[in-house]
Amino acid sequence: MGAAVVDYHRPDWPEQAGGPFDAALIAASGTAQAAIRLVRDDGRLCSLTSDAPPPESGIRSSNLYVTPNSAQLEELAKLAAGGQLELQAEPVALGEGPRPSDRRGHRRHKLVLTF
Repeated sequence: MGAAVVDYHRPDWPEQAGGPFDAALIAASGTAQAAIRLVRDDGRLCSLTSDAPPPESGIRSSNLYVTPNSAQLEELAKLAAGGQLELQAEPVALGEGPRPSDRRGHRRHKLVLTF
């Protein structure tokens, strides 16, 4: 199955999303508990809103915290502008990317999903 972006304001958003999905990324507060039911067993759920539910059915559930750091972003911008920052990306069509369960170990570069 591919990806779904849903309007969480709609009361039927879980049904509209479909599923099951390998993973869910939560960006709206109060939706993680409903979203975990859309993730397949042994999948992953990551919440950007600090409301990740407890793990269930082998689903790994976690919160992602980012600390903004303007000095680091400024340095990265300088490196990028000077041609000193190189991103080794592997473009992969959304429907053709590896499943999370297929990825073992670490890659030396990142995948970029294209639509």
